[in-house]
Amino acid sequence: PPTLVADFAAPRTVSALRLYAIGAAGRAFGASFAPVLEASDDDRSWHEITRIPLAAVPTTLSFAPVTARHFRMVFKRSSGSGIPAEYAGIMSRGLDMGSGLGAGAAAMMGGSAGAVKLADFKLYGEPRVDQAETKAAFAIARDYYALGSPPEARGVPVDRVLDLTARMRADGTLDWTPPRLPKGERWRVLRIGHSLLGTMNHPAPVEATGLEVDKFDAAAVRRYMEHYLGLYRDTVGSEFIGKRGVRAFLTDSIEAGAANWTPRMIDQFKARRGYDPLPWLPALTGTIVESRARTDAFLYDYRRTLSELMASEHYGTVAAVAHEHGLTVYSEAQEDLRPNLGDDMAMRRYADVPMAALWAFDRTSGPKPTYLADTRGAASVANIYGKPFVAAESLTSLMAPWAFGPRDLKRVIDLEFATGINRPIIHTSVHVPTDDRKPGLTLSMFGQYFNRNESWAELATPWVDYIARNSLLLQQGRTVADVGYFYGEEAPLTALFGEKPIADAPKRHAYDFVNAEALLEALRNDGAEIATPGGARYRALYLGGASHHMTLAVLRKLAALVEGGATVVGARPMADPGLATDAAEFAGLVDRLWPTSGQALLGRGRLIAATDIDAVLDRMGVTPDFSFAGKADSEILYLHRRSEAGDSYFVNNRKDRIETGEARFRIAGKLPELFQPETGQVRPLSYRIEGSETVVPLTLTADEAIHIVFRKPATTRALTIPAVATRELAVLDGPWQVAFEAGRGAPATTVLPSLASLDTHSAPGIRYFSGIATYRRDFTAPQGWRKGQPLFLDLGEAREVAEVILNGKHAGYTWNAPYRIDVSAQMRPGRNELEIRVANLWVNRMIGDKQPGAEKITWVSSVSYSAKARTRRSGLIGPVTLRSQR
Repeated sequence: PPTLVADFAAPRTVSALRLYAIGAAGRAFGASFAPVLEASDDDRSWHEITRIPLAAVPTTLSFAPVTARHFRMVFKRSSGSGIPAEYAGIMSRGLDMGSGLGAGAAAMMGGSAGAVKLADFKLYGEPRVDQAETKAAFAIARDYYALGSPPEARGVPVDRVLDLTARMRADGTLDWTPPRLPKGERWRVLRIGHSLLGTMNHPAPVEATGLEVDKFDAAAVRRYMEHYLGLYRDTVGSEFIGKRGVRAFLTDSIEAGAANWTPRMIDQFKARRGYDPLPWLPALTGTIVESRARTDAFLYDYRRTLSELMASEHYGTVAAVAHEHGLTVYSEAQEDLRPNLGDDMAMRRYADVPMAALWAFDRTSGPKPTYLADTRGAASVANIYGKPFVAAESLTSLMAPWAFGPRDLKRVIDLEFATGINRPIIHTSVHVPTDDRKPGLTLSMFGQYFNRNESWAELATPWVDYIARNSLLLQQGRTVADVGYFYGEEAPLTALFGEKPIADAPKRHAYDFVNAEALLEALRNDGAEIATPGGARYRALYLGGASHHMTLAVLRKLAALVEGGATVVGARPMADPGLATDAAEFAGLVDRLWPTSGQALLGRGRLIAATDIDAVLDRMGVTPDFSFAGKADSEILYLHRRSEAGDSYFVNNRKDRIETGEARFRIAGKLPELFQPETGQVRPLSYRIEGSETVVPLTLTADEAIHIVFRKPATTRALTIPAVATRELAVLDGPWQVAFEAGRGAPATTVLPSLASLDTHSAPGIRYFSGIATYRRDFTAPQGWRKGQPLFLDLGEAREVAEVILNGKHAGYTWNAPYRIDVSAQMRPGRNELEIRVANLWVNRMIGDKQPGAEKITWVSSVSYSAKARTRRSGLIGPVTLRSQR
C-alpha cells in the first residue's frame, strides 16, 4: 500500500498528528482508505500507533506519547467504503451504466478508487484536541460520545487566553507587546476568522444555482425565503400562493454539508449557554484549553448551540415565512445517519407535516435502521404536538431502474404505515416532456419512476387506492403509545439508531421518541401519566439512547415529573456533558433519583433504575396494547389509532408465509371488524372478550396488512363467525389469445397453448416484451354454479398488475397474492368472455434492447441493463381457476 515515511536523526516524542487526503472520503458511502500510523526504532520492526478515520476535512488525532526515530503512514484500502448492504440489496444485477451517474451522484458513491492527493501531514510533540475538526463541527461524527478521549493533558489556562481584536491595525499587524512568560513558555497568536464554504445548492438548474444560505441566521433565511417565494408570486400571482395554486412548501433532508459559524455566533452562544465562548475559541483550532475534559465540554456546548440554531433559525424561520404566505410546511430532517448537526425531532417540530424517508429494500437485507428511526421520529413529533399528518419520502430506490411493481413495494409502504406514516410521498415522479422516448428521464440513478411512462401506469389505480385507503384510516385520531423513549441530548435519532435496531426499545409496548426540547417544554404530569399538548399519554418515560450523559436542565425536569406522579425508568447518568454546570446540584439530584435501592419514591411518583422497560410495565400491570400468539418467529407489526369514532389497529404480517393465531387487543366492549385496504370491504370477525382485552382469531396471508376497527358496541361477550373457504370449480387452460401493446417489439398477437412467464418464450419479441399484454378466451360457466352464488377468478400468478374484464364489464384489479378477484356480479350462466390485461416491468425490454442486432425500443437518460442481465417473470403465469365459496 502507499506509504509516507518520516525519519528523524534522533528519537522524537509524538503525541498527535494531522492528516488531510483530498478525495479519499465520499459524502455518503465512506472513505476509500484507512490510514494507519506506525512507529519504529530501527526502520525494520514497526508497531501500530493509531488508525486515522478520514473525512472530507483534515483529521487531527491525539494519543499517548510515542518516542521513536521513524514514523510512517500506511494507506491501507478501506473495507468499509462503498455501498452499504441495505442499498446494495435493492440494486439490480447486470446494470449498464450507460450515460453515467453525473458528477453529483458519483461523488456520493464514496472516495476515489485511485490516487488521492495528500494535502497535509503533521506530527505534533504536544497534545492536541483529539479529532478537533470533528468536535468543532468542521466535519460530523455519528456519535460524539463514542469518540472517546486520549489520556488527560494540561492545556492553556483560560485566563492566559487574551482577546487582541482591538489591538489589530488596519494593515493586519498587532499593536501589542507580549507580557513576559516563565522560561520555556511562549505566546501563540491565533487569528480566527470565518469565510464562505462555497457550498452551492443542488440539484438545481444553472439559473437557480447559488451559494447556500447561512442556516444559523434567521435574518438571512428570511431574506432568502421571501425572495424565493417572491419568484413564485411574480410568476403565478399572489392569489395562487396559499390555499389555491401553490399550497405547500417542503424542505428535503438536509444535504448541504457541515457549517460551524455565523456572524452572531458569540451573542447566540452567550444567550443560550450563559457564558462567553471567546476565551475558549482556541479549542476550534485544536488547542487544549484548561484540560482535555473541559475543552471537550466547551466543544459540546459549541455543537449544541449550532444544533439549536439549525432548528430555530433555519427550520423555524422557513416555517414562519411559509405560514405568512399561507403555505403548509412539510419538513424532513437528517434522514440518513448524521449529515449535519441538529436534533431531527427539533428540526421537524415547526412543520405542519413532519416528514421522514424510507427507501425501498429487499427481503433479505431489510430496511436500513436509520430510516426506521427517521419514520418513528417524524410520527413522534406529530403525536407529541398534535399534528394529524405524518409524511415520508417513500419508496426511494438506488440503481434499480424500473425494477419495481406494486407487489415489490407493498412491504415498504406497509412498514411506513406500521411506524406511523400516514401521508406517503412517492419518490419520485420525474416530469417527462415527450411521448416518443420511453421510459424517458430519471432523477439520475434514483427511483421510483412513478409517472405516465411507467410500464404499468395505466393499471396503477389499485396501487394508489391501496395507499390512499390505508392513509385515510391512519389519519383518524391519534396514535396510542404507552412509553415515551427519551434518547438523550447528543446525536439525532438517525445517527443513534442508524446502524442497528434499538436494543433497549420496548418490544411489547408501543412508544414515541422524546427529545430534550419536548421533555423540557411539552411533557407534563396528568395523574400517574405523562401528557403532551397533542394528546399523547405515556404510562412511563424511559431513558435510553445517549441519556447516559444528561444536562442539569433535563435532570431537573425529570425530578419534577417524578415528584408530580410520573414513572421514569432508566439508568443513572454519568455526567453533564456541558461546561457551565453546577456539579454539586447535578450530583445531588442524581443521588436523590438513583438511590442504591434501585427505586426512588419522590413525591407522588417514582424512578426505577432498570433497562428492561417491558418488564417494568408488566410489574406495573400495563398489559400490551396488542399481541399475537402464532409461531415462535412470527413478526406481526401494529399501530393503534384512537378517535372519537372508535379505535383502529393496523396489523401487518412481515413474513412471506401464512400466519394463523390469536390477536389480543387492549380494548373491550366493542365489536371488531376487518377493513380490507386492497378492496375497501368491511366484514365482522369472530371474537371473545376476556377482562379488558378482546381476543380475535386471525389468519394473515403472506405480507398481508389489514385494519381491525372497533367502533360499534359489542352486544355479546363472544361471537363465532363460520370460517369461509373456497373450492376449485374449473381450470381455464389454454389456448389463450394474447395481444401486445404496440411499439414494444412484440408481434401484434399470438396464441399461447398454455400459460407461462413471457420471459421464457422462444420469440425474442415476446421474451423481452414490456407493457400491457391482453389475454382473451371464452369459457362455459362451471357445473354446480348458479347465478347469485359467490364466484372468484384466481389468476395463480400475474406480474405485475392485472385487470379482469368479464363479459365486457370491469371486475377488478389484482397485484399481489393470492391474485384473486370476485367475479360474482359479472358472471353469467353459459358462455362467458374473459379478458385479462397484465402489465409487467420495463426491465425485460431494456435487456432485450442490448441483445446483438436488436431493434432499440427504449430510451433512458441514466442507468440501464446489460445484455446478460436476468429477465423478470412477466405476464399472466397462472394457473387460472374458478373457485366457489363454501
